[in-house]
Amino acid sequence: MVLLIGMIAATTTDAHAFETRYDLPLPLTLFITGAGAAVLLSFVIVVNFVKQDDATSEPMSYDLLKIRGSKWFISPLILNTLRIISVAIFGLLIMAGLFGEADPSKNILPTFLWVIWWVGMAFISALIGNFWALINPWKVIFVWFKRVVGGFRCFRNYPIWLGQWPSVILFLVFAWLELVSDQATDPLALGVLIVIYSGITWLGMTIYGMNAWLKNGEIFTVFFGIFSRFAPIARNANRLDLQLPAIGLLDERPVPFSAVCFVLLLLTTVTFDGILETPMWVGILDRISNSTSIESSVMFLQIVEINLMVVAKTTALIVFPCIFLGIFCAFGHAMAAFGGGKISTLDVIGYFVMSLVPIAIAYHISHYLSYLLITGQKIIPLLSDPFGFGWNLFNTVGYQVDISIINAKMVWYTAVINIVAGHVFAVYIAHLMAIRVFTERDAALRSQIPMLVLMVAYTMISLWVMSQPIVN
Repeated sequence: MVLLIGMIAATTTDAHAFETRYDLPLPLTLFITGAGAAVLLSFVIVVNFVKQDDATSEPMSYDLLKIRGSKWFISPLILNTLRIISVAIFGLLIMAGLFGEADPSKNILPTFLWVIWWVGMAFISALIGNFWALINPWKVIFVWFKRVVGGFRCFRNYPIWLGQWPSVILFLVFAWLELVSDQATDPLALGVLIVIYSGITWLGMTIYGMNAWLKNGEIFTVFFGIFSRFAPIARNANRLDLQLPAIGLLDERPVPFSAVCFVLLLLTTVTFDGILETPMWVGILDRISNSTSIESSVMFLQIVEINLMVVAKTTALIVFPCIFLGIFCAFGHAMAAFGGGKISTLDVIGYFVMSLVPIAIAYHISHYLSYLLITGQKIIPLLSDPFGFGWNLFNTVGYQVDISIINAKMVWYTAVINIVAGHVFAVYIAHLMAIRVFTERDAALRSQIPMLVLMVAYTMISLWVMSQPIVN
């Protein structure tokens, strides 16, 4: 999937989506070092102004349902209408994939799936709240099924040892489909895969119970749920709270290792997507293709008609998260040691992994913003002809994509602001968590030194990746 993001080479931005170049007013190195310095400065400010009570007291919030007339928005009429629309769209997309036009540009499924839903729902989850929990069609259909059947019970309890490993494995497969597979935009393949995933999801709900599988095995509930913990709106029991952004990422207990792996996987996959756009990746592929040591393997792949690019990307997609996991565990070990050694490395990474979520959100927004705004416009003509049968239901088939809606300069400065802001939020959440975990203030401060080094480094690396020209 080609992402329409403006990138920079040396001190110049190559705006792939805009066919223009944007010359930076300052050298790229100044932007990168300045961003790192901003994150470092934010740590100094947080340390001096955030007190013990700020970390341990109940966070500020306001129940939006206290506003007169607000309960109408969560009334059964509104919620059930949204759920019916969600299921109808779900069915339409499957039908379009299975029976519609094979050309991805004429079929609504690829554009809706990758742009409107995958990118758009992530934006909504992070910036507003967990809307997916209300309209998840797999959940809605299963609830309807249980009401019809009556007295339904799951076959067995969900095993504690299994954790979120089903989500980790399924999300890796999903990331492979998005970033590696040449079937990512094939409507028929996507339609079949949605049917298969639906079967897996409903089977998991049937065996282990709906809530248990949604929490551990339904990757989009897990993904959007994590992103929504950053959002300013949260549903808590009978309340609809307006709260400070990112405050929902604080945990009372360390998350299990499987959840750590899921968070790191969602962070590294979007970074991996950016790396695929860099000249560095092209250089790696060139060295692989020209290497005499693997010449026989390359020839074998050609004989059996296996795409070398797919093999290289698949290998990198598996290796890259493992490397990042190793790095995070190493820094977690350092944090535990700096904090006095009373807390295990496994607990430390379980406590602090959620502080990386603002970084994942920032990179996600920076990486996909122009993709959503430009490629997302293709949904307008597709709504009139979702199957590619020549219809014009809403008289929008003739709509032309307006690429001037966002330019390379806007993309670059938005990326800089988002990435720095994401890391600042991460520093803030990590410090609050450190105060909770390490009861002594000095130990909490010492424990944050490795985390600060990691975040400053990742800020600079993220901007460098975003700055590279898109590989054509």
